[in-house]
Amino acid sequence: MNHILEKVSLHELSRLEHNIYLTKSTMRQYNDIMALQFKGNYGYGSKGNCDAAYMKAVATAALSVWEPTALIIDLSELTYEWGDRLEEIFYVGTHQYDDTPFPTALVVGPDCEEGIRTLLWGVHSAKSVHEADWVYTDMQSALEYAERKMGEYDL
Repeated sequence: MNHILEKVSLHELSRLEHNIYLTKSTMRQYNDIMALQFKGNYGYGSKGNCDAAYMKAVATAALSVWEPTALIIDLSELTYEWGDRLEEIFYVGTHQYDDTPFPTALVVGPDCEEGIRTLLWGVHSAKSVHEADWVYTDMQSALEYAERKMGEYDL
């Protein structure tokens, strides 16, 4: 039997772009907060599955390499309407440090806010996306949330 190896790359999964940023906690200098930004057009419905897989892979790798104490997922420059698998990125840090809480916040922008709202609360819900205490429209508020949660958890 002859095997043919086909080269693949995570970049083939998605046209989304990402940036990774780190900042020191203002509470404890040895704690880092990671901001993971995704930009571009998320595929509609199941066409976004590869985008979600790419985002999850990037987030998992970034958390593994830099080991932050908290995570901000910045979708402020992402266009997103619908696709259930995006939700996987919200929980990527859940088991980062086993039993230690891992604060995660989300930043939404005008081109994804409504889609995120329906993902969180359902299409027919009247709830605002901001009723989730971890969702913000600006980075500063998300950073303040992460710092506050780090203090509550004594991280």
